[in-house]
Amino acid sequence: MTPSEPRVAITGASGFVGSSLTERFERSGWSVVRFTRSAGEASELSVPFHLGDEVGEGVFRSRHVDALVHCAYDFRPVSWVDIRRVNVEGSRRLIAAAAAAGVPRMVVISTISAFAGCRSLYGRAKLEIEAEAERFGAMVVRPGLVYGDLDSTGGGMIGSLRSSARGRLVPLLDGGGHLQYLVHVDDLFELVRRLCSGDLGPVKAPMVVASPRGVTMRELVAELGRRQGTRPRFVSIPWQAVWLGLKGAEALGLKPSYRSDSVVSLVHQDPHPDFPSFADLGVRVRDFGDAMSRTGE
Repeated sequence: MTPSEPRVAITGASGFVGSSLTERFERSGWSVVRFTRSAGEASELSVPFHLGDEVGEGVFRSRHVDALVHCAYDFRPVSWVDIRRVNVEGSRRLIAAAAAAGVPRMVVISTISAFAGCRSLYGRAKLEIEAEAERFGAMVVRPGLVYGDLDSTGGGMIGSLRSSARGRLVPLLDGGGHLQYLVHVDDLFELVRRLCSGDLGPVKAPMVVASPRGVTMRELVAELGRRQGTRPRFVSIPWQAVWLGLKGAEALGLKPSYRSDSVVSLVHQDPHPDFPSFADLGVRVRDFGDAMSRTGE
């Protein structure tokens, strides 16, 4: 029986972005099929999913999926060969299966770190995933650093930075001068929802979704500290030293909480991100400075 409400399949539904989108889709009256590693047995609204495994089109067809939002990315592989095998090839299999099942709209969540000439393996992998997505007619969204309520606990990069901001002394790469382009999760959701609903029509080029006004990492951590009643002192550390230390740990088979490739993403960013005019699409992308000027969101 076809469900009466629209149905979206979300991969990586237990991650920060995936779970945030899942919650908002459900509040908006959508039925959500969760594709996650943590899923137990398969059910109408739950699919055990490991990126890189084979995916049959029947998974989508039998659940009457109207849209796919692909958020999943496996950060555990370190070598380029394994990254491509798990993330690029895994994404291709997923999108191909959804296309074969006739899923009418597919949205791939990429990253602002993906751009021509990017140096991080993460950005390069996302570029290849984007190419596969476009080959099957999927739409690509490149969000900046996603944040939600700055005054509550939460996951993702913002959650990690919030914990760091509680310290008395906070190390920052090159003094924290690298810009971050941020997007509120509500604004990201509204764009994704409209793409999944077909309100905006097909989008052929990857779309950067973030406020065009960048915020330095130092400003961001200071704001997160202020909201927790702390005023951390900052110490500048050369990014090369941090990168070498993390590379050495990874070469020994260790799994540090911060990856060497993340350092590359932070330091070697797109110098000229192409921000579209969201006003023309009827989608708001709020300025992070508005959040910084208030004591709470």
